[in-house]
Amino acid sequence: MHFQIRRADHLWSWVLLNEVHETVAESRRTFPSAAQASAAALAFAHLVARAGKSLTVRSSSGTLL
Repeated sequence: MHFQIRRADHLWSWVLLNEVHETVAESRRTFPSAAQASAAALAFAHLVARAGKSLTVRSSSGTLL
């Protein structure tokens, strides 16, 4: 998967695409610059990574389930 920063008129947004370029997620708001849209995409990626870690369950032996 990868992010794409898109321009619409004078505003920017981000879209997360899968390997066949289907939209997986997209920003709900627009941003005044590409840099701000990119920063928002990075923040979203960090939130998803953090949420993914909370789904990880370890057994008593220390292995992942």
